[in-house]
This record gives sequence, structure tokens and C-alpha cells, in this order.
Amino acid sequence: MCKYNYWIFPVFLPNVGCPHRCSFCDQKAVTGEEGHLPEIDQIEALFRKVRFSRSSAENDALIRQIAFYGGNFSGLNRQTQKRYLDWAAEKVARGQIQSLRFSTRPDALENDEIAFLKGYPIQTVEVGVQSLDDVVLKAVQRGHTAEACKRAVAKVVSSGWDAGVQLMPGLPGETLEGFLKGVETVSRWGIKYARLYPAIVLMETALADAYVTGAYTPLRLDAAVEWCARACEILENAGVTVIRIGLPASDRLKSSVIAGPYHPAFGFLVQSFRFHQSLRRKILSLPNGGRQLIIYLSPKSLSLLMGDRRQAWERLKADWPEKEISYCLESAFGIGEVDVTLGSALLDRA
Repeated sequence: MCKYNYWIFPVFLPNVGCPHRCSFCDQKAVTGEEGHLPEIDQIEALFRKVRFSRSSAENDALIRQIAFYGGNFSGLNRQTQKRYLDWAAEKVARGQIQSLRFSTRPDALENDEIAFLKGYPIQTVEVGVQSLDDVVLKAVQRGHTAEACKRAVAKVVSSGWDAGVQLMPGLPGETLEGFLKGVETVSRWGIKYARLYPAIVLMETALADAYVTGAYTPLRLDAAVEWCARACEILENAGVTVIRIGLPASDRLKSSVIAGPYHPAFGFLVQSFRFHQSLRRKILSLPNGGRQLIIYLSPKSLSLLMGDRRQAWERLKADWPEKEISYCLESAFGIGEVDVTLGSALLDRA
């Protein structure tokens, strides 16, 4: 799914630098970190313990970055930013790290902030766009408009940094049509990559209150999978790499979820859905007749064919009950590649 190989040392700054709390936000549950700033000596001690787990040859090919995640980094006061950036820049100067990255809000990249940040070896900036519908942004109390998102990304791109965006399908008031329109729009902004985080309802958030009162209905899991699959298609066709789909799974996050399309392997569900979309198109293109249907795929794609708890495989067979469906594993096929033929003999059956 991601064409770049990164080794990232994450520094989580949950909820810091934000002017207020958005209705969907509980960074403590999402990041597993408390809402305070870690001390430099704590980060340094953890950094010294880190060891690459790959071979030397593989390490040489990795893009090594220190990333400031979880909060609104450029919304921190300048002195605090400088303290973290000076520490990280030293790692770059020593050749331990190649560059820096951070996530931020669209309304925290004013011109003076950009000028300050240009003094550091930053390569990547993630902008929390979430939605490009002003009605949706107002509903979740983002405190900025879609135009602010556009301006922020433009500043990142013009500064020579790699721009990434975070999108949250399924926020209050958002429709599939509106979401996909927003995805198409942002895909034309010169961004390099995107993250897709379907909106879920977490405890102790304003969105939880809206859910309890019936004012908000989150996406079903199957709908969220389809929304994200269609977004991936748009983004990838525009040359944008989707580097994450769904929030990272953790026990803390799972225990905080009240409702919504949370799944510990959400990204896999989307990949499997897209695999079956391609497979079904190929099946439908076959001539009528023939009882045997043979699917050719890579051994590494077998899990995509089966899906979560074999549900995708069973659904496929149920949708073509007149066919005896089998599969053949071909090492020459790439991950996600699939082909089908009408055959006279069964190969592998499950």
C-alpha cells in the first residue's frame, strides 16, 4: 500500500498545541499517551534504546525520520517547538536521522511559523484536513474552513516539503458524495500521501454525547470500508500514496470505542474489499457457460481472497452458487493481482 520505506521514531504530543478540542477527539485513547509534553531526556533515553530490526542493506534504503505526532505541533509556543526541533535536528546533523516530520492543524501554519520551521531539516508535514465540507467542519467544531485547509497545504508544498493529509470519512453531516468530492479536490493539491481514519465514537467526547442522544449515527463497518476503498482509488489514480487506513489498534483504543466502524485490521478489510472488486469485475467479464471457475493469485494474496474470518470467500461462493469455484496459487503474480478462467477441473478448493 505504501511505496516508501520509512523508519520513524514517533514522539507523541497528544492534545497539545490545539486551541480547543474537536468533537471527535480523544488523543489519549488514540495514541495511548497522556496529554502532557514529554521531557527531552525521556525522549533521548528512548531513542538510545532503539535499534533497527532489519539488515544493514535494508537499513540503508530506509528513510529515517523523527516524527512529532498526536497534537498540533506548529500550534505550540515557539520556545517549546524550538526545544524539540533542536534535539531532533542534532540527530540529523549526526547522520542518525535523515529528516523530520510533524502533524498540525490547517490554521496553525501562518507565514511567520513557516519561516521559523524552514530553519530545520523538515521533509514531511501532515495536515489534519478531516473534511472539505464547511458544514461538517463546523459540526465537529474544527474552528477552521475548507479554504484554510487548501491554504495550509499550498504553503507546505510551496515550502518544498512533502505534504500529507488526514481525512475522516463519516463525520456528522457528511455524505458519500460529499466525501468523495473532497477526496478528488485534495488529490489535486500536490500532496504526496494521505491517511484515512473513519470517524469512530470515543468515550468522553462531544461526538459520544451526540451518539447517545441519537443526533449522530456513525458509518456501519461495511459502509466505511467501501468509502475508504473508493477514496483509495481516487487518490492512487492521482499519484497519492495512502499510507494508513484506520486507527492503529490498541487495547486502550478498543476499550474507549462506543460505536462506529472500528476494527483492529480495518486496513486489511479495505484491501480485501478492493481485491474482490477487481476479482468480481473479471468474473463478470467472462463468457456465459462453464461450471468451473478458477481464480489465479499470488500466495501472498490468499488472505485477501479469504477476507476476515473467511467471510469474503464464503460470500463470493454464495453469489455464484451455479459455479464450482477454486483457486490456484501462482508465485509469478504480484500482491493484489488476480485473474480468472473457466476451467474443466478443480484445483485448490477451500
